[in-house]
Parts: sequence; structure tokens; C-alpha cells
Amino acid sequence: MAEVGYFPNYSQQENKVTNYTLLVLKQLYIENPILFQTFIEGLLADEGKKISVGVSFVQQKGYTCESGISIFDGVIQQTPFTIFIETKNVDWFYEEQLERHLENIENFQGIKVFLALANFDGQKDINKSLDKVKASYKDNNNIIIQKVEFEDFLFALKQLNIKSEHLFNMIGEYEQFLSESNLLPTWKHRLDVVNCAVSEDSIKQYHVYTCPEAKGAYWHSRAKYFGIYGDKKVDSIAEIIGVCEIDKCEEIKVRCLDSEKVSNDDIINLVKSKQAIYPDYRPFQMFLLDNFRYNINFIKDTHGGMLQSKIYFDFNDEIKNIDDLANKIQNKEWCKFK
Repeated sequence: MAEVGYFPNYSQQENKVTNYTLLVLKQLYIENPILFQTFIEGLLADEGKKISVGVSFVQQKGYTCESGISIFDGVIQQTPFTIFIETKNVDWFYEEQLERHLENIENFQGIKVFLALANFDGQKDINKSLDKVKASYKDNNNIIIQKVEFEDFLFALKQLNIKSEHLFNMIGEYEQFLSESNLLPTWKHRLDVVNCAVSEDSIKQYHVYTCPEAKGAYWHSRAKYFGIYGDKKVDSIAEIIGVCEIDKCEEIKVRCLDSEKVSNDDIINLVKSKQAIYPDYRPFQMFLLDNFRYNINFIKDTHGGMLQSKIYFDFNDEIKNIDDLANKIQNKEWCKFK
């Protein structure tokens, strides 16, 4: 066990992330316990649970025992709670470890909050262990298990009415650290340019791109935007609202989705509605596309065509939507962004 400090002597990146995260929370509590309570309750909003942070001052408080009722003129009390944080640099939590954690947590008094903190990067169905353990404790009102993305953690911090310049600057440095550690979802500003010379017309007609299962050359990093490449340029782009994998038994597995636009059920139903254009091979993955923009003319300015099946362009957070992206790359050459 080690106290949280400004100069941690950790070699493992995961331990550094945990230290800096706890350091921000410690400073937040020191500055204002009410803000700390507001922050934690914001993270737990989906659970509908509240915790009480700090000391309460009440008077004329009554208690009952076998001898009868006694009323105290004044009571200063602090309700017990414990927050446990498991930080991962990857988006995978192990069932055996989780079960040991929760078994130990049950021995503590008061409300227990377990935060699973990672960059899940919008992925779906990749961590069934966490969902399984959470479901087993759903009837325990004293234990709250919550999956939290670093992006949501940072967003909740920024929603607070922070007046301390020191704390404000610390949160800014924390954000920079998370970004440099690849713990924030870079996919929201990424364009996945795919060589679609053969299937371009079909993609535009059905708003779907299909390819073999996500292995080797066919593995795609998460991206928000899809670029249709052909004839040495990207002339059309679209938003990727979801990616699914369909196996040999026709089971549909949602790999990722844009939760701001569609639900898991929406994606499943969309994929089922596209059965007429399923490819002949199994398994395969299907990219569901929407909100197309045409006449982009994003030009590959180097010699020859694309040597690989895909290439990525990562933009900064100035790209808020597909129109921003279109304006950024329209009639531009690739070399400007590589």
C-alpha cells in the first residue's frame, strides 16, 4: 500500500494512471467535499444511488434501544462509505479478480462503490465478465458497481463549478496525461479510408460495407468516419454508426456503435434488414454507414494506388461532425495530414 503522492515511483503505467486519478480526487475533496459528492453522484447517475460525503450536524436526534428512546440535543455524524477503483490501461477486466474484489468489499461497512475505470472506446460486448459480476450484485443495495470511461470521468470533472485555479489547472494537466497515454477515445476524430474500388456503388446504395471477420488485414481500429477510396482519391465519406460481426451460425455480435445515434437493438435490427446483401462467406463484419457527404476529392498525392486495404487519418477535437471533416479535407492532398 502506498499513499497517493505528486512524485510516484511506479514503473507500471497502470499504477501511474491510478495515482494521478486519485490525486485529482484527493485535491477535489480537499477543496470542497460537496463538489466531491456531486462528482461521485454524477458518475453513479445511471444507478440512481446517492452517497453522503462529510460530516452532518443535527440536533434533537432520537435513537431507540431496549430501554426506550433517547433524544440527543446534538449529533455530529459521518455516514460510512468506501469507494474502490480498479484502473485498466486496456478494456478488459478479469472475472476471477473481480470476484475476489467484490468478496472483500462485502466486509466493509456502509455503502460500497466499485468503479471499473478504463478506455472502453465505445466497444460493445467485449467485457462480459464485468457485466456478469455486476448482474450478480444487482439486488445488493449496499454495493454499487459502475463501469466508467476516462472520457466520462473527465467530463464529470469539467461539469463541476470549480473556483480553485490550482484544481482547475490540475484537471487540465490530468486531461493532457490521459490523452498522451491513449486513454481518451481517439476514434471520435478518426477517418478510416478503405479501398472500395470494386464495391463503391453498392456501399453508396445500401449504406453498408462488408469484409471478412476482424482478423489480420481485416482488423479495423475504431473510427467515427468512413472514407470510400477509389481512383486515387476519397470522393465520399460517411459516419460509422455501428460495426457488427456475423458468424457461421448467423449470430450477430455488435462490436461497437455510436451510442449517441443508435441503440444496440437498432444496430441488430439494421443488420437483419440487410440480409439480402449478406456476402457469401462466413464469418464477416458489417459496417453500417449513414450521413454521407459526396464530392470530397481527398486526393492521394503519392505515386501509385493504396498498397494496403485501409489507412487512417487522425484529426484533433476540432472535428466535431462530418461537415467539419468534409470542410477540412475537401480538395486537399493526403500529404497535408500524414
